[in-house]
Amino acid sequence: MWSITVARAHGVSPSQVRLAWTLRQGKHILAIPGTGNPDHLIDNLAAGSLHLTAEDLELLDAIDRTAP
Repeated sequence: MWSITVARAHGVSPSQVRLAWTLRQGKHILAIPGTGNPDHLIDNLAAGSLHLTAEDLELLDAIDRTAP
């Protein structure tokens, strides 16, 4: 899974990568992650400041285009 590759490159979790990617899809997209776990909440908040490179976004966008 490419999100794992991107996550390893940034030292973050795949869920943080997926959330960061979602947040960069435009102002018309709203991400609403839910959690009852304080550690996951911290991870979710950190995803907002994760800088995905143009190459990361291109790779993740390609996955989105091929998804069923």
